Amino acid sequence: MAKIDLAARQRELEARGAYDVDMNEQHRTFDAQAIDGGYEYLTRTPVERVRRAVVLSVVRVVGPLLTWFGQGAYTVGRKNLRALRGQGAISVCNHAHTLDTLLVKNALGPFRVYHTGSYYLLKRGELGRIFKSGGFLPVGTTVSDIKNLQLAVGELMEKHKIVNFYPEHALWPRYEKLRPFKSGAFRYAVKFGVPVLPLFIEFRQTRLRKFLHLKKKVVLHILPAVYPPQEGSERARTQALSDEVFRCMKEYGAALYGRPVAWNEQ
Repeated sequence: MAKIDLAARQRELEARGAYDVDMNEQHRTFDAQAIDGGYEYLTRTPVERVRRAVVLSVVRVVGPLLTWFGQGAYTVGRKNLRALRGQGAISVCNHAHTLDTLLVKNALGPFRVYHTGSYYLLKRGELGRIFKSGGFLPVGTTVSDIKNLQLAVGELMEKHKIVNFYPEHALWPRYEKLRPFKSGAFRYAVKFGVPVLPLFIEFRQTRLRKFLHLKKKVVLHILPAVYPPQEGSERARTQALSDEVFRCMKEYGAALYGRPVAWNEQ
C-alpha cells in the first residue's frame, strides 16, 4: 500500500477500534502449507538441521548489515538479554515494521530465537522449508494445531530457547503506539514458568535522516524480563502478566517519545 493509503487505513482502523486487523486484509492462503495431520514444527532430520545451520549463518552475517544500511537499525539493552543467563523465555514485540522479525533475530541471536506467525505465511515448497529452517512456528486455527504448537514451545523452553510473539497480532508498519495484547504469549509463559522479555521498536528521527528525506531510523529496545505471578488461576496469572508487560512497555515508550503511547491514551 502507498504511504497515503497506509496512514488513512490506520486512521480508519483506529476509529473502528479494530487494532488486530492487518493493514492489508487480503492474504494469500491458496499456497499455504498444511499444518494439520501432525505437522512437525521443529527441525529433526539431518537435512533439515544442515539447512537450518546454513540459513541462520547467512542471517547472522547479512541481517545486521541489511537492517543497518536500510533502516539505520540497532539494538539497545542487550544486558537484559544476558540477565536471563541462558534461560528459556517468551519475548513479545510491538508489530510495527515489515522487517521486525529480522530485527528481533539480530537482537536476540538467530540460533536462539524462534518466531510465531499466522499459518498462511508458511508456504509450500522451498520457501516454506527456508521459513522452517529460520525458526518459524505457524499458528493454526484448530485445537490440534494449537496443541502441537504448545508441545513445540514447551520443548524449546527446555532447550533454553526464546520464542517470539507479536501480541498485537496485526502488522501496522511504523505505528508508534501500543495496541491491545492477545493472551497467547503470556499463557505460554505462565504454563511453562518462564519469563517474558519485552521488546519495543522505536522510530527515531535524526537531523541527518530528516535532511536526506529518509524515514526515521529503527531502534529495538530490550527491556528487563517480567516473571509470571505465582498465585491465582492460570487465567488470572496470564492476564496479570499481560497487564504488567503492557504497563512496562507503555511506560518505556512514553519515556522515549515524550508522550503517551498506549492505544487508549491521548
